[in-house]
Amino acid sequence: MLNVIRKFFAKKDLVDESLTPNNTDNPRENPSFVTNPDKIFHLLQQLIIEPPRCTITLNNSDSLFLTDILEVDPDFISFSPLTPSSGNQLLASQRALKLSTVLGGIPLTFNLQNICVDKSADPICLKAALPEKIYYPQRRLTKRMPTNSTTIEFKGTSRDTGVSIQGYVTDISRGGLSVIYNSTRGNIIRSDRLSYCSVVLPDNQTIAFELTVSSSKKPLLGSNKRHLGGQFENIYPQDEKKLDRYLSTLERQQLRKRRD
Repeated sequence: MLNVIRKFFAKKDLVDESLTPNNTDNPRENPSFVTNPDKIFHLLQQLIIEPPRCTITLNNSDSLFLTDILEVDPDFISFSPLTPSSGNQLLASQRALKLSTVLGGIPLTFNLQNICVDKSADPICLKAALPEKIYYPQRRLTKRMPTNSTTIEFKGTSRDTGVSIQGYVTDISRGGLSVIYNSTRGNIIRSDRLSYCSVVLPDNQTIAFELTVSSSKKPLLGSNKRHLGGQFENIYPQDEKKLDRYLSTLERQQLRKRRD
């Protein structure tokens, strides 16, 4: 396989633009795409923090292949050889691929071109320049702010199953939040509607709402902890004001940290 991979310097086929979702749209006008280089670098770095398994699609092939992101720096992204290894034979001639994965419950897809072998790496890996755009259709209209994962307690009940969950908020915005909870009593899946939800903010202000679940991550092996994300529904205006004051405080804190 290594001999096959080392032949990457042969043909330089460009990736088919049809591999990119919504390719008929101008990415610079489409909120589903990220085109700012700093934001692209930041997104890809998050794939290192919690490495997901990535799916690879190649031109002229109906098969799917797998890889792992190994390293991301401001200029390059490194990833493992494809499995099954037959994908490396196609990649050696094309030097281009489409990578698809999930980040925070949201699909993330991009094209890589001019892929080469990183000869300095041990074990051997593949390397390419960072993509110029990433398909990342954020449903959030407002920025989510990270919280201390044990500061804000969350409670809610599935409208469909009656399962009650209790956990802690990991990030929050004016439109929704993410929660980590113990899944031993039952799992909440995407599109579930949670009723009787409440969170207690650090200033002891309680807000009540319903939550439409937009993402749900399986627990890691050997762990009962599970993540979900969702959008607020039926939140009272007075509770929106409480939330807005809290988020304004978080934003000021982050701004001071950046200045320091």
